[in-house]
Amino acid sequence: MPTSRSGSRRCRTLFTALLLLLSIEPAGGTESFTFAAMGCLPYGRHPGGDEAFGRLLAEINRQQPAFAVHLGDILGSDERCTDELLLRRRGQFDSVETALVYTPGDNEWTDTHSERAGRFEPRERLARIRELFFTDESSRGRRPMPLVTQRRDAAHRSFVENARWTVGGVMFATAHVVGSHNNHQPKVAGALEEWRGRDAANAAWVREVFAAARASKAPGVAWFFQADPFAADRGRPGYDAGFELFLRTVEAEARAFGRPVLLVHADEHSYRMEPAVRFTKEGDPVPNVTRLETFGGRDFHGVLVAVDPASAAVFAGGPLIVPGNPPPQLPRKKGVTP
Repeated sequence: MPTSRSGSRRCRTLFTALLLLLSIEPAGGTESFTFAAMGCLPYGRHPGGDEAFGRLLAEINRQQPAFAVHLGDILGSDERCTDELLLRRRGQFDSVETALVYTPGDNEWTDTHSERAGRFEPRERLARIRELFFTDESSRGRRPMPLVTQRRDAAHRSFVENARWTVGGVMFATAHVVGSHNNHQPKVAGALEEWRGRDAANAAWVREVFAAARASKAPGVAWFFQADPFAADRGRPGYDAGFELFLRTVEAEARAFGRPVLLVHADEHSYRMEPAVRFTKEGDPVPNVTRLETFGGRDFHGVLVAVDPASAAVFAGGPLIVPGNPPPQLPRKKGVTP
């Protein structure tokens, strides 16, 4: 598959062009800024992964974004999700010079029941992740920022990982939506019960965040989550039951909001920027919604998004290519190992 250095140059050129779109002096004194996102890394199966991940974090520090987000899957599906590994990742997050927000992925808990992952009890791992990463309403990183989390909602107070924050008037939020069908796994003990509760909490959180965005007259909303929930990407007909309510709620709220909405996710390890998202294969595109998928797996790179609250588009993003790491392959094939 062609890529290597020419692919890297194309990525850099693309992002430079996108930044130029936002180079006009913002109106009303509103300043533009950037954020970085990454996901589905580091995986232990890839030699030199820790070093490559370190270079990615160093590049994020060099870019000096307002904040960074890790979209989950902080270990491979064939690694043991031990407390030791979780603490190591937490330390890496806390080494980032800016604020870092984390939303969990399926490899951290949903899929830990498998033999190759150590046969952990998924709900126990999820509880432990909440204890280690979400003790209070602040981000990780060396300059943590305050967050508003769903723990304030008496009906959904256990979902401490769902967070929102505002920069430059723009609303940002995480939703705990993960791969492996969002834990809609009938053959895994306790999975459906867990999924029902979290699925309802996520839908309530989506509505709450958009309500806050409308009340504050936010020029845009950006969402961060681990899963690729779009059925058409994997050849599935129609909705995947695990993602149906989440997608339906986001689509309805985004249409009603009317202003730019950005969905940033990981999962397939394949960079993409898709404007006017179709939430179902047969559905009409939603013109104000764009989705951005970051790299992952063996591609130790991220995405960098320029945000101009005064512009019509608000968000303009592109690849964050890390010097010293092998250039990513573009495009990546479907069916990569999670």
